[in-house]
This record gives sequence, structure tokens and C-alpha cells, in this order.
Amino acid sequence: MTTQANTTSPFKRSIGSILKARRLELGLTLQELAARAELSAAFISQAERGKATPSIVSLINMAKALETDIHYFITPPSPTSLVRRASNPQYVDIDSPVVYKRLDAEIRNQRMNALIMEIPPGTKLPVVHRAEGEDFFYVLEGEVEQRIGDKVFTLKKGDCAHHNTQIDHDVDNKSRKTAKLLWVGTPVLFPSSLDKPNDG
Repeated sequence: MTTQANTTSPFKRSIGSILKARRLELGLTLQELAARAELSAAFISQAERGKATPSIVSLINMAKALETDIHYFITPPSPTSLVRRASNPQYVDIDSPVVYKRLDAEIRNQRMNALIMEIPPGTKLPVVHRAEGEDFFYVLEGEVEQRIGDKVFTLKKGDCAHHNTQIDHDVDNKSRKTAKLLWVGTPVLFPSSLDKPNDG
């Protein structure tokens, strides 16, 4: 199942055009980019045309394959404090029906990120994996189906899953209600600006 994008949004259209422009700039075919990103050529084609919804992880895989990073596609909010206040949530602006709220702060030598994911009914995130790292999912509200390798698990409120990111996995909300998940993962998805060398 492929989640359909809202083609009326200028931001949603921009992800596909940026993706295609960079691919053509590097002289890559859909198949070559798919092999590098470990995604299907059909999914990347749909993403370029604004017909499929990339997850944060699939965008990161494509960014690495395109010799850049996640900031090429989105500008994540930059935390300004070690404490995250409920009254001042930080959302990740991304081409997806899934709402991502960032929980982690920006610290030196950062090794993990934490997000709350709000997944609408009927939304399935693409199958992904990363070369290294761990994923931890905890269901705060609702119910989702998660495939991890060749096994499928139904996760309800209070359930959790923890696995290596090298294993193919996805998340599918087949229910009629929005599911809310806490995700914690390594390595970092959003590199800390505190670790960048100072100019000059």
C-alpha cells in the first residue's frame, strides 16, 4: 500500500522536484538510485511525482545515496534547550501525512534522536532499513501493525518493539483511529550543529 500525497500543497510538490533534480544532476537512473538507497525504483518514481509519501528514514537513505544529508530535503527544528516544554512543541516539517514531533535536544556528540509519531488511519510507511543502529517503538495511543523481517506484529497501547535497523521493517496503521508512537533510534537522523567545525 502506498500513501497518497496531497498534491495541493506546494511543499509536498517540492520534495519530489528536489529529489528528481538531484538525481539527474548526479546522472543516476531510478534503478541506480534505488540500489544505492535500498528502496524500490517504483517507490522513488512515485516520490518524485508526488504520489508517494517518504518517511524520515527513507529520505535519509535517499539523501545519502544522493551524496547529501537530510537537510537537503527538510530543515528540522533546532532545539534551543536541554528541556522540551509541552507548551512549545517542535515539529519536523516533512512531506508526509505523519506528524513528527521532535523530543530530543541538540547536544554535543549526539548519538540518538527521539520523536513522537502521529500516524493517521490507513497510512503505511515504506519498508526501510539502515546500515547500522537500533529502533525502539512504544505505542502511546491506538494500534499499528509492524513487520520486522519476515514477522508481523500487532502493537497496541503499551506495547513496544526494539530491533536492529539492518532488518527490513515498516509501520502500518490499518485501524480507523490515529496511532501515536514514541520512537527512539540510533544513530542520529538529524546531525547536531554543535558538532560542526567553526568557520575560521
